[in-house]
Amino acid sequence: MKKVVLLLLLACFSFSTSAFAAYTATSHDLYVGQSAQYKLSVGLWSSTNETVELSLYSKGPSGQLSRVFSTTVNIGPTTPSPVEYSVGYLSPGTYVVKGEFQGSSGSLGPVSLNQVY
Repeated sequence: MKKVVLLLLLACFSFSTSAFAAYTATSHDLYVGQSAQYKLSVGLWSSTNETVELSLYSKGPSGQLSRVFSTTVNIGPTTPSPVEYSVGYLSPGTYVVKGEFQGSSGSLGPVSLNQVY
């Protein structure tokens, strides 16, 4: 009897943790052609209120990632999209954005880096 109860508790716990597991979405490669100040524009959507950690990474020649900017944003069904952030001075190269969603109902939309004039 104790084994059955323990198995049921383990099954419930594993379901509840997987139902609310975080996930990470990664953008396509973004290219910067000249050194300048840039603004990051990210489309975000979620059917529920949740927290997203947005990070901009510089991508090295062999694919290694180095974080250059990070912020946390709260989103929900009524959050205006896209969100925009000044990411400072960027050197020429390849960049990617990762969005780590706290819940499982959000998505990463169009992403761009725009030079600030």
